[in-house]
Amino acid sequence: MRLIVILITTFFFSIHLYGQNQQMDIARIEQMKNMPLNYSMRDWKKVTADYDALVFSTSITGQHLPLVSFKSQGFNYPEVSPVLLQTYVGTSTSNQAEAINIIPAMVGASLIGINKQNQNGINWVEKTKDFFNKTNNQNVYLNGYNTTTGNDWWYDVMPNIFFYQLYTQYPNTSDYDQQFVAVADQWLRAVKAMGGNTAPWSVPNMNYRAWNLITMTGNSQGVKEPEAAGGIAWLLYHAYQTTHNREYLYGAQQALEFLTNLNTNPSYELQLPYGAMVAAKMNAELNTQYDVEKILNWCFDRGPLRGWGSIVGTWNGRSVDGLIGEANDNGNDYAFAMNGFQQAAALAPVIRYDKRFARSLSKWLLNVANASRLFYPVSLPAASQDDYTWSNTNDPASSIAYEALKEVWEGKPLYGTGDAKRSGWAATNLALYGSSHVGYLAAIVEETNVEGILLLDLTKTDFFSNSTFPSYALYNPHNVSHQVNLDLPAGSYTIYDAITESVLATEASGSVMINIEADQVKVLTYVPAAIPLETREGKLYAGDEVVDYHYGYDYTPRMRIKALSVSKTTVEFNEEINFFATTENIPAQATYKWYVDHELISSEKTSQLNYTVPTTTGNKKLVLEITNNGNTISDSLLFTVVENIPKAPVASAILPDQKIFTLSASNVFQCVAEDDDTEVLSYQWTVNGGTLSNAQNASVTWQLPDTEGIFTITCQVTDQDMLTDEITKQILVKSMDDEIPQPLAYYPLDGNTLDYSGNGFHATSTGVTLADDVRGESDRAYLFNAGDDIILVPADNRLNVQDKITASFWVYLQSVPEEIFLLSHGSWEQRWKVSITPNNYLRWTIKTSSGTKDVDSSTPLQLGRFYHITVVYTGFSMEVYMDGLLDTFAPHTGALAQTTKSLTFGRKEEGESNYFLRGILDEVRLYHAVLSPETIQQLPDMWAPVTAINEQSSALEVFPNPAQTFFYILGASSNSSLMLLDLKGNEIAIDSKFRDDKLAITLPPLSAGIYVLKINTGVQVNIVKLLIQ
Repeated sequence: MRLIVILITTFFFSIHLYGQNQQMDIARIEQMKNMPLNYSMRDWKKVTADYDALVFSTSITGQHLPLVSFKSQGFNYPEVSPVLLQTYVGTSTSNQAEAINIIPAMVGASLIGINKQNQNGINWVEKTKDFFNKTNNQNVYLNGYNTTTGNDWWYDVMPNIFFYQLYTQYPNTSDYDQQFVAVADQWLRAVKAMGGNTAPWSVPNMNYRAWNLITMTGNSQGVKEPEAAGGIAWLLYHAYQTTHNREYLYGAQQALEFLTNLNTNPSYELQLPYGAMVAAKMNAELNTQYDVEKILNWCFDRGPLRGWGSIVGTWNGRSVDGLIGEANDNGNDYAFAMNGFQQAAALAPVIRYDKRFARSLSKWLLNVANASRLFYPVSLPAASQDDYTWSNTNDPASSIAYEALKEVWEGKPLYGTGDAKRSGWAATNLALYGSSHVGYLAAIVEETNVEGILLLDLTKTDFFSNSTFPSYALYNPHNVSHQVNLDLPAGSYTIYDAITESVLATEASGSVMINIEADQVKVLTYVPAAIPLETREGKLYAGDEVVDYHYGYDYTPRMRIKALSVSKTTVEFNEEINFFATTENIPAQATYKWYVDHELISSEKTSQLNYTVPTTTGNKKLVLEITNNGNTISDSLLFTVVENIPKAPVASAILPDQKIFTLSASNVFQCVAEDDDTEVLSYQWTVNGGTLSNAQNASVTWQLPDTEGIFTITCQVTDQDMLTDEITKQILVKSMDDEIPQPLAYYPLDGNTLDYSGNGFHATSTGVTLADDVRGESDRAYLFNAGDDIILVPADNRLNVQDKITASFWVYLQSVPEEIFLLSHGSWEQRWKVSITPNNYLRWTIKTSSGTKDVDSSTPLQLGRFYHITVVYTGFSMEVYMDGLLDTFAPHTGALAQTTKSLTFGRKEEGESNYFLRGILDEVRLYHAVLSPETIQQLPDMWAPVTAINEQSSALEVFPNPAQTFFYILGASSNSSLMLLDLKGNEIAIDSKFRDDKLAITLPPLSAGIYVLKINTGVQVNIVKLLIQ
């Protein structure tokens, strides 16, 4: 082994001594200490290995252990046994599985060398693919195995980023290639639906909270998350690099243009740093000109959307510089572990792509790597954390971190905590979903022989990097220079520093000593000594690999064709089409040449060229050349010319229009189709249940299944050119039993908020006022018109039914300025809710063990009229009924999640005054049952006699009331006649005897609930509400 010590060696390239002066400061980072106070660096690779061993152990024992288990089969891939992993230690909800928790844990472990494809005989990687939501047609990775898009963008985008990262580690996993492309296709479709286009070029509007990939519509409610443009750009650019499909490149550029065109900081959670990374990478690789400085400053400055940014300063004498979270700067900061780990992963590669930020980002990485130890119980006093005992007993290596750190909590500074315990989500605030990301930091950070000088790996988290050369940043936070000893891989290397643009060592092997001046940075690349260095077009190369993307600190804008597109890719003879060229940095004196199959068709300097297609068939190649001062750039595309384009038939409908059918019934279905020719069409029908007759005819008879469920019928139509179209219809097959079960809870809201089901779920009200009901009867409903208005049913575990539920009510909307909540039991985050979206659609949302899903009404609700609403969860379907008739439905499975929150009317939850109802509620019913369509059709006309008839004043006394097996009537005579009715008006036989001046009535076995007792004394008829328990 040879030790070569060369402090600065010159060679034929100039040494640019101004390199350090070219560094650009990030203002927020400059508020941090160069050398953190109370410096103490954890061995992050050991933390990652310890975490992986604990969390993925299936045999470990102890309180809340093991943390991991498996589902019996996958929702999207039934042959897979997907992973179940607690989000927090002691999670209160069973069968938890979040992609933002499980996939990053595997990525991080893989980055430090743990093989998750074969670990203790388990292929953990294979199990992750069930997060690809294909069964429900989302066709992207989502946070649950069966969930929806359109609620929260970071939960929709980040699972796909984590999947792409895992893909780079295990690219040969079955189905990964198809999933990789499907993810890119879906997000590209979204970018286009938001307005992205190349013919001509247009930038999408991505200022939404989320985007629904089924309806291709945006969610504008609540806090918007435009930073998602950065995450989507990261996905699409790496999809382009992997597949070479230029459509993905165009989508990536359009997303980044939207992001960089913003005038205010869009920081929200995780996606903005990924936007910064891909902007720097595209600038380096494609000569784009995105404002990286602007995005990087946004990543650290406190943003206006939710106060998100980088924390600066000391808490309780400990440096917390660099942590990411709620950066309020006024004594109530709230830092989150996951966010620092992920921001480090995203931004470390920026140093290679834009070396001007090397010093600032390296300084921040030092600070965040130091301060992140404080999330772990071992680094905090026992009294300054929530769950020291569990951690000390069950996690002696202290590998599971707290979700967050509070600057001050209940008078205690620097406190390890989280949201789970006080929200009732878990028994501890030790958060796996944050700790699972630690491997990203571990992959980047390694200590050197000098305390405080870290060896920062710039390629480990650059997941799609083409670089094969090791590349590192080293920042000296001290006020004196230091020599750092670096161990080299096997072989002989040229050590190149991109900051000074000099070779620090040649033919180096074994180890090398590097001198770093005070408060300065090195960006080193280990180039195999046999490969010479050379410059080309502002870049420094070693062979075909870029070593320095901005050699000579050359950031000069270059001519560039951003996109070349055509209005139609397949065209007919003599058809006129348009070519579109979107360019950047083209001087006024530059010349254009347009060619089709090497024939010059125009020299017009234009962004749009009209062209008449010749009468020759085949593939044609368009080439655009732009020349300035002898420098030429070009781009090309292919289009196809045919004599005529046959048009496929159009299957427009499957009749009948009805959506719901009876078990085992035989029904005729007809396919409505047309073609541009007069030829006879052929038909092929398929179903996924039941049997078909005449499956090759335009009409088919379907013998429906004898089990309830959602079934599909598909008709494929083919014409003489063998062109096809197909149409699919989902139908709901159900039993038509008209039995009306007793309600779980029933609130007539006729002047009070009592529960008339007999189950005692009485509500309290605040702020609401009495109003007319749909019949025009006074004081028979409640009006909500302010954020303080609420009807609240205290939390009761009996309301946490898990297998099925029906809710119904009358609602009258006065205005919908934002999403408003009608009923909520833990909302979408924990259990279920019924709300009205900002565009007036009714939304039924439930969270089950399979995921969270929304079903919207088919049309918006009008203001100023009453609607009767019924929503149902059956265990296989979610259903929405409007005015007694089925409106929409969708498949969904799993056990309903449970909550410790109250059931609320008119508000999202007790402590949230936003999203309140402006309108009237009436006749709220909950059933622990699936009501049949016939029963639901009757609900709008069901007015319980007990509330529809005024009780007449009387000297009669009925007691006990509530009753169980008997009751007495005081003041009635032996000649009085009695009638007992249930809420459907059915008479119930009772036995009565007159004894001791009162009537004694014995009851038969009855279900608990409200009954109507009519007492005819011969003088008057008395109506009494009788509650049976």
